Amino acid sequence: MRIVLLCGGSGKRLWPLSNDIRSKVFLRLLTTEDGVKESMIERICRQLDEAGLLQSTCIVTHHSQAEITRRYVGNNIPIISE
Repeated sequence: MRIVLLCGGSGKRLWPLSNDIRSKVFLRLLTTEDGVKESMIERICRQLDEAGLLQSTCIVTHHSQAEITRRYVGNNIPIISE
């Protein structure tokens, strides 16, 4: 089984916090049990890692958001940019 995460967007729903470069998935709005703020993409990657599924995951994003996605998820997840 492969997990494919669709990541990114136009950033209009939470404007002005989000925009074309940084959509809502990158905003650190969620709080962990330790009180640390994390983004939606960081949370789902953490949860997949805890479940032992991160190695089966890849992320598909727009080419304009591939770099910011890499900064948030690190180098262990393949990123496919369209």
